[in-house]
Amino acid sequence: MAWYHEIAASLAALVGRRRQEADMDDEMRYHLEMSARQHVEEGMSEREARRVARREFGGVERHKDDMRDERGASTFFDALGDVRFALRSLRHRPGLTAAATITLAVGIGATSTVFGVVKRELLTPLPYSEPERVVGVWSAWKGFDRTWLSYDEWEGWKARVPAFADIGLYTDGAATIDGEFPERVRSGLVQANVFSILGVRLDRGRGFTAEEDRPGGPRVAVLSYELWQRRFGGDPAIVGRRIQISGAEQTVVGVTPAGFQMPLDYSAGERTAIYFPLATDAKNEGALPGPEFPRGGSNHGYYGIARLAPGATAASANRQLRDIVAELEKFGYMSNVGFHAFVIPMDEQVMGKVRPVLLVVFGAVVLVLLISCANVAGLLLVRGETRRRELAVRAALGAGTQRLARLLVTESALLATFGGAVGVALASVTVRLLRSNAPAGLPRLAETSIDWVVLLFAFAVVVVTALLTGILPLAHATHLALSGELREGGRGSTIGRARLRWRQALVAAEVALAVVLVAGAGLMIRTVRNLLDVDPGFRADGVLTMRISTPSVFYPDSARVIAFWDDVERRVASLPGVKRVAAVRLLPLASEMGDWGLRVEGYTPPPNRGAPGDWQVVTPGYFETMGVSVREGRSFTTSDDMHAPLAMIVNRAFEQQYFAGRRALGGRVRVSSTDTTKWYTVVGVVDDVRHNALIGTVKPQFYATLAQFALAPGSTRRVMSLVVKTEGDPKRLISAVRAQVKAADPRLPVSEVRTMREIVDAAIGGQRFAMETLGVFGLVALLVSAIGIFGIVSQVVASRLHELGIRAALGATPMNLMSMALGSGLRQAIVGLVIGIVAALVLTRVLRTLLHGVSPTDPLTFGAVVVVTGLVAVIASVAPAGRAARVDPNSVLRVE
Repeated sequence: MAWYHEIAASLAALVGRRRQEADMDDEMRYHLEMSARQHVEEGMSEREARRVARREFGGVERHKDDMRDERGASTFFDALGDVRFALRSLRHRPGLTAAATITLAVGIGATSTVFGVVKRELLTPLPYSEPERVVGVWSAWKGFDRTWLSYDEWEGWKARVPAFADIGLYTDGAATIDGEFPERVRSGLVQANVFSILGVRLDRGRGFTAEEDRPGGPRVAVLSYELWQRRFGGDPAIVGRRIQISGAEQTVVGVTPAGFQMPLDYSAGERTAIYFPLATDAKNEGALPGPEFPRGGSNHGYYGIARLAPGATAASANRQLRDIVAELEKFGYMSNVGFHAFVIPMDEQVMGKVRPVLLVVFGAVVLVLLISCANVAGLLLVRGETRRRELAVRAALGAGTQRLARLLVTESALLATFGGAVGVALASVTVRLLRSNAPAGLPRLAETSIDWVVLLFAFAVVVVTALLTGILPLAHATHLALSGELREGGRGSTIGRARLRWRQALVAAEVALAVVLVAGAGLMIRTVRNLLDVDPGFRADGVLTMRISTPSVFYPDSARVIAFWDDVERRVASLPGVKRVAAVRLLPLASEMGDWGLRVEGYTPPPNRGAPGDWQVVTPGYFETMGVSVREGRSFTTSDDMHAPLAMIVNRAFEQQYFAGRRALGGRVRVSSTDTTKWYTVVGVVDDVRHNALIGTVKPQFYATLAQFALAPGSTRRVMSLVVKTEGDPKRLISAVRAQVKAADPRLPVSEVRTMREIVDAAIGGQRFAMETLGVFGLVALLVSAIGIFGIVSQVVASRLHELGIRAALGATPMNLMSMALGSGLRQAIVGLVIGIVAALVLTRVLRTLLHGVSPTDPLTFGAVVVVTGLVAVIASVAPAGRAARVDPNSVLRVE
């Protein structure tokens, strides 16, 4: 065989080198002794004579060093020889090589992909200067997690919070780029200092000045880099150019850098394309918190952002805010609602919701990698059984432990390298697929790539994989019982119990890890199913939506806005396949709804509480279009116009909280910021609509018609969403509906075209992503475990053929023999199942924040895991066990 010749050649070379070196040592000692004696006879001391002699024979020493250098070079070439031998060995076993490479590629590829996502989502700082110093500033009161700031609060925090180096306000909106092809884009309204708070240096031009950030100031805009390139061809003279936006001329003063995003853009899934000055009215500019602060808190309609002062932290800012709020309460500021203010680090504000999902997915992919390593280690153990005699002969001929270890480590390293190369290619393809089909809820996924950091991580995984897959086979191979192995001769296929026990342990570990993954997948499947079963309060199927804005330049008063929507609804309703049409201020599950301070007749708020209510503006027919059930009273009709008595419809949560023990119908409610001389009369009660999220407490909510809500000064709704109930697939009507909107007013583009089903699916994007990922990983884990069980049973049957033949000869039935073989596989499955269930009961608790309607220790899920894993183990064991049932005692005993 080839390895015999290689061993003989290596042994001869080794003996030759050792002999040459020994001869050189003998010659050197002889000449040194003779030279030293001569110098002593000439009168030198013995010590000095030996020193001079060594100096005289330095050439011999250098020659010996040269020989050592040659040995180092020889070691290098020996290593190359090991690589060539390992490649030849793996090539002669294509099945093992392919199985190990594919198994490792799946583990390494999946791990690298998920690490790339985690790196971009969680480990890469936000693209701001010193992002750790940027925080979001929020207000809150009893019953609300957080809400926006008022202008008065901004003034107070700016003047009184030393932890803030600067604080600014901003909000979002939409704008229309006019021209031959009008385009609706996302816009941002920012105070002049917001860009500096974020630490953004504009690519061209400048940001806004204080003069521009005032009501009635110059009409100026900052474009995003992407809009500048796409819409204006990267015109270098863009700064100073006047462009038409929403019917008015605006002067471009700057362009943001490429890739810049506002904090809101990460959750919106769409980048802001154009920025305008916020232009708030500074009523109390420079005022300190005290009696002059408005006691109602003013309008909470702005997002707050601050840059911490050097040395300040989010914790210190929160302490200072608590102290200031306590001081304000003495003067009655928001004292009736339990007001408080706080900051959140911007990275947590942007990425906080996806962090649990990604950490769970990353933990799952590590388990997949461990399963892959265990499977390949098992394959190499089997391979080791077939070459133990070869390794024993090498050891008998003088190959030391290091030499044998080097041969085996080289094979493991090559397999890990092959798997890593294929895995990185697989990761590259997977990342591209993820980027083109970005799951909802992963705001930075589009930025994910296989960069040098991911490649370095993949290399580290390859090194770890090589160690994990090679350490156990290496330990077995370097503890050979030489005499026993050589004495076995041709019976080298016989497997010792100790050696088989390690393979069985690996399979049990694979099953245990698979159980954890399958249990996690099962819990997430039940969670997603429970979320899909949640009644959102509306019917999403067959509903098409699109956003339309009516700028004041074209529609200066409420009457024209109402006439436009009447015209659009009439035109769209005439289309074939359209059942109902309406418009709404905010789509459910597509945005967060703010509240309005109310006064409900007959209701007295408890101490430190008010009567807030989420508000929605709709056109008649909205409830019928969205499938919202009217439980009491009536729906809105076209008669609820600007000349009719003010009508309001409330949800059941509103009735239960503010009309407890009495009927809401006929009750009167006053909206504080509308005309305070008029009351709305409740004419209907509808089901609760889950607006902000599918899970959580539904807040009191009221509805008013567009026509009547527009009666309040400054309350004209400029941006509304058209909702169209269709027959069949609503996407078929997108072009037709767009055409009708254009026919009503060609100056108004539509944006955010999507179906309500897409919106609902996006609302559970995080849980769905975790479910799909854990489901795929669980299936892979079960498949790899099944391969491991199949291999164990096959190995046991092969090693016990002699015993099985004797048993068959003594009268054992095929069923008896098959049961013995099945038992060898099922025992490992049972051990792994028990260990895995215990581990899963502990580890699945990390899913608690993602689960809905199911506990982390749900007995139904765990029972299904036991059944599925057991069936997989039985199926994997049946085929090799059938070989045991078909054993021929005559042929087996004759061979033995």
